[in-house]
Amino acid sequence: MPRLLLVTPAELTRDPRARRAATAAKALGFGVVGLTGRISGEEPAPLDGVQIVRTGPKGRTNPQWKTGTSSRRDPAPLRELRGLYRLARLGLRTRGLRRAGRTIGRADVVHANDLETLPAAYLLAKELHSRLVYDAHELYAEFDPDPPRIAGALLDRIERKLARRADAVVTVSEPIAEELRRRLGVEPIVVLNAPELDDREPPEPAEGTLRAVYQGAFGTGRSLDDLLEAVRRAPSVRLTLRVSRSTREALEHVLPSDLRERVSVEDPVPPSEVVAALHGHHVGLLFDRPLTRNAELSAPNKLFEYLMAGLAVVAPDLPGLRWLAEEELGVLFEAGSAESFGRALESLAADPDRVARLRANARRAAVERYNAEAQRGALAQAWGETADRA
Repeated sequence: MPRLLLVTPAELTRDPRARRAATAAKALGFGVVGLTGRISGEEPAPLDGVQIVRTGPKGRTNPQWKTGTSSRRDPAPLRELRGLYRLARLGLRTRGLRRAGRTIGRADVVHANDLETLPAAYLLAKELHSRLVYDAHELYAEFDPDPPRIAGALLDRIERKLARRADAVVTVSEPIAEELRRRLGVEPIVVLNAPELDDREPPEPAEGTLRAVYQGAFGTGRSLDDLLEAVRRAPSVRLTLRVSRSTREALEHVLPSDLRERVSVEDPVPPSEVVAALHGHHVGLLFDRPLTRNAELSAPNKLFEYLMAGLAVVAPDLPGLRWLAEEELGVLFEAGSAESFGRALESLAADPDRVARLRANARRAAVERYNAEAQRGALAQAWGETADRA
């Protein structure tokens, strides 16, 4: 049986994309081993049939991710120092992953998730005479609004050099693939961030108030204040918040008193329950500000989870999301405008027939196209002849 080695910088069993790759590999006949760092500080989740080797110090969650406060802008000298520290940390992580990887034994394919694992995966693949696959989850050169110049230039060089030496490069959407073609000189294979097919038909939400949900993480350009201001301008809407790497207590503590009647906070759910947890809602929300090119082009996991749960999507009008309106799966608002966001929500609250139509379209598209099973052919292509043998 051929073996696939999945490498992640943070807890593999909490990484939706890595989990789906493991499931696809098992379905294709691979034995799967995971090699994971622990930079996120998250606890493991069940992932049957996958041996996991963990290495490196356990990180901790940035407090800003827990409560959705806006990220601070560091002065340029401090930003450069932080960039150099990240480079040093990458070197230590590479050494740790490589050392732990040597204990695993043979691997026919080494699949590197994120730039932070690419150097270690490249070295392991070279030692093991394995096929190397680089899975670029983000557009890393455009991930931060104000990237450090020295570290950024070095990381760009590392990514370009090693990506070109990989046997295959995989990424999450066609717009990001086009950027990688231009920046790295590679030909990426697109594997969407789509969840496994869920055959259960979503139950109908309760009639009356439009029920919206945000289920995901906070981060740069994705703050709680932006979301709450839009809900404040949409009095006909009730919002459920379920934020990864946070807790009900942390969010309720910062929830404004004027919204406590219309905003409920729930704890995150295990990875296997994210789609089912969305049932009972009409609309799933995205609200990234276009602070970077990466944010403009992103197509995150939660988007496809919303579709699988049969939710209409309300999203900013960004290049990576315009297909939602073209396929009549949701509505778009002016990115960064709480007023436009609120109007979009209110327009749906006043038109239940439109909501029902969008929800039906979303569910149909997820079942027919936007599911993990439909992406397995692209993964098999990335894994090459080894997948054919499996």
